[in-house]
Amino acid sequence: MNPSKSIKILFLFFSLLILLSSCESKKKYELEWNDAQVDYSNKDFNSCLVNLNIILSDDNYTGDLKPRALFLVSEVYLNEFKENDISITFLNKIINNYPDHEMAKRALFTKAYINANYIESFTEAVELYKQFLNIYPNDDLILSVQYELDELKKYESKISDLIKK
Repeated sequence: MNPSKSIKILFLFFSLLILLSSCESKKKYELEWNDAQVDYSNKDFNSCLVNLNIILSDDNYTGDLKPRALFLVSEVYLNEFKENDISITFLNKIINNYPDHEMAKRALFTKAYINANYIESFTEAVELYKQFLNIYPNDDLILSVQYELDELKKYESKISDLIKK
């Protein structure tokens, strides 16, 4: 057989092997994602986090499920474990590492909401909501952002007094 033809066949074989491997990897993460969602629905939050961690721990996986997994992890820590700071840490990972992903806007809104409604960091919340308005001026969440900003105006004098001190 021609050596050039052998190299082409070998190259084709390895390309096919890589392609099949990546398809299996994608399917594996989709299964983990589905399991995590079932666990979340069943209120088995520890198992949910284990499944999500499988998606998040693979540095070679760059698929769409990673920011979604980060968001669900943040939701678990916020709503189920009442760990606001941990939740914000995961939201920051989405905002910083996946700024063009659809989950980034949800992460930014949720981070602002946590600051306003859970930890009463009103100044930070106002800044985050304004950032949201600048980045996503035509988004469906704009009415909610404007509502939240209007609610935060009630605290403006309190914020001003704290800044002056």
